[in-house]
Amino acid sequence: RQSASPRKHIRSFLQEMAAALTAPSGPVALAPAFRLTHTAVNSFKGSADNDPSYIMGLASPAAAAAAVAVAGSERELKLYDRATLQCTRTVAAPAHADRVNEVSFAPPRSAAAGLLFSASSDGAVRAWDCGGGGGGGAAPSLELRGGREEVWSVSVSDGPLVAAGTQAALLLWDVRRADTPAARLEVHTDAVSAVRFQPGSASALVSGSVDGLICSIDCRQTNDDDAVTGVINEGRPVSSLGFFGPEPASHLHVLSSLETLSVWDLQQQAGTCLARHDALRREVDMLGEEDAAAGAGDGIDYLIGCQYCPATQRLYLVAGEHCGTLHLLAVEKDAVVALASLRGGGGGAARGHTSDVRCFLWDGGGLLSGGEDARLCSWSPDTDAAAGSDAATPLASTSRKSAKPPAARAGGAPARGGSGAPRRANPY
Repeated sequence: RQSASPRKHIRSFLQEMAAALTAPSGPVALAPAFRLTHTAVNSFKGSADNDPSYIMGLASPAAAAAAVAVAGSERELKLYDRATLQCTRTVAAPAHADRVNEVSFAPPRSAAAGLLFSASSDGAVRAWDCGGGGGGGAAPSLELRGGREEVWSVSVSDGPLVAAGTQAALLLWDVRRADTPAARLEVHTDAVSAVRFQPGSASALVSGSVDGLICSIDCRQTNDDDAVTGVINEGRPVSSLGFFGPEPASHLHVLSSLETLSVWDLQQQAGTCLARHDALRREVDMLGEEDAAAGAGDGIDYLIGCQYCPATQRLYLVAGEHCGTLHLLAVEKDAVVALASLRGGGGGAARGHTSDVRCFLWDGGGLLSGGEDARLCSWSPDTDAAAGSDAATPLASTSRKSAKPPAARAGGAPARGGSGAPRRANPY
């Protein structure tokens, strides 16, 4: 074992990872350091702060919106002020009879604009009006059901359609006639873990599954054969995916439950794989005994998600360690470049994450993260951060390329959360 500091471990690991990959086609600007500005502990209704509710998902109606929606492991939905991290409203507590797997706001041009959608293992997709005051007892504006299958993912189009990925099928609803699904598409052979409408489209959809396939769907069609316009064999269980690129977004980033990243061009029917990164996660044991006892981490343990920045036209990856440290990386055509690490210092409520981070929101400026430690952390760019402070450490790379959908069980399907479980819901 080596006795170097955890900061040096992180720096050496990520620089080694970047150096091991081929050089990108162009230079990558170094992201500024980040500093922890606010931390809040999400607790379920009527409980003390030492009995927290893990943060399962985050959603915002727009990049610069003042409010952010938080889904907790105790099945509650809350609104927080993004600047102060003060809870401004409890939308519903509980919002569902079982775990909330994903939350998403309808886009501005949707027929359901302004509503917050939640997908749950209780088999329902619900829509919530987040305006006005509230005490947690409000009824949903819409309830969409297509059976009792667990719902893992939800996406809302720039029209009247809502899509959901369930344990057995892809379901579509028209919010103007929401009593029954408009279509049930059985285009996968295992759980549909992720669905996303193409930005700006009322009918173009992609779905990813534990079966390793990604399907391009024309939602104007209601039978399986006509609806599928293309199939990509990712070869690994899909945990999350999303469109990116200049409008109309025609590229796809895909994360697998094996902690791999692939990038695809969807302009051709069969899809073209532009990049595949399978060695982002590495099990490393380089800590001294004192550092290990303090819970310091080293390397990348898991991938959280990707974020596209229209201003720089770059795709970024957010990864994490089990100790709570976050890493920001830039995804290039041939490499991933380490940019910065986010770690909070101090003690008590002022510290950053102490466990796995499940979700984040990043608008290219400040970053908001939520984790299994029930902490909601706000990070701001700090270009003047001094060395040795609690701010994030820039990780320059002079060479060369993410509320986590359901985790896969040993058998390949997403983990289930039984409705008869104790009040403290299992976050997995």
